Amino acid sequence: MNFQLFVLKQVTEESEEVRTFKFTKKDGSVPVYKPGHFFLLRLPGEDGKPQQRSYSVASHPDEDALAFCIKLKGSFTHMLWKLKSGDTVEIDGPYGIFLLNPSDTERIFVGGGVGISALRSMIIQTVKYDNKRAWLFHSARQFDGLTYFPEMKKLAAENPHFKFNSCVTGEEKPAGWNGYCERISVPLLKQVLGTLSDKTFYLCGSKEMCGGLATALQASGVPKEHIKKDEWG
Repeated sequence: MNFQLFVLKQVTEESEEVRTFKFTKKDGSVPVYKPGHFFLLRLPGEDGKPQQRSYSVASHPDEDALAFCIKLKGSFTHMLWKLKSGDTVEIDGPYGIFLLNPSDTERIFVGGGVGISALRSMIIQTVKYDNKRAWLFHSARQFDGLTYFPEMKKLAAENPHFKFNSCVTGEEKPAGWNGYCERISVPLLKQVLGTLSDKTFYLCGSKEMCGGLATALQASGVPKEHIKKDEWG
């Protein structure tokens, strides 16, 4: 491992329980990485012993800071919530194999909650740099859990080869909501996409969501090598 000190440059409150943290090295630079990579963040615990957690990077490599979209859950995130601009954090990476395949014909991104973190970087790469057709299906219990909703909606409006579909799964629906009110499933994907063939699926979210959807996709004829997962929990 090769932990280095990074400076917290900005914290954006996406919702009551989700924040985006942006870091750079002390000289203002960021490490070389690819969309889909994750990094290890390390902080001293209350007992003085270092604690670390892994987080997928939400920023694109061409952006000027290393960004992580993090949900408040557990002792480590409570320590992150106490940080202020200018504070330092030890970061190591990049790591991971949840990466884009250059030979993809069409990419389907499916995210649950803060699973949008890794997908944001991959979507920007796909739409703005690879010029490939792409779809995003993002679900959350409540509307405020659809982190980066305005950005994804704007990206879809500006790029005809990118389509954004959002789902709210909780009982309460936002006033005027015209998105989907169901969990992301193979029937929904078929309904929107028309066909599952010649597509690569990138799933990011809980093990329950990713595992169930991956199994259903394979049962519907999608080759295993066309399904990639980044799951937790």
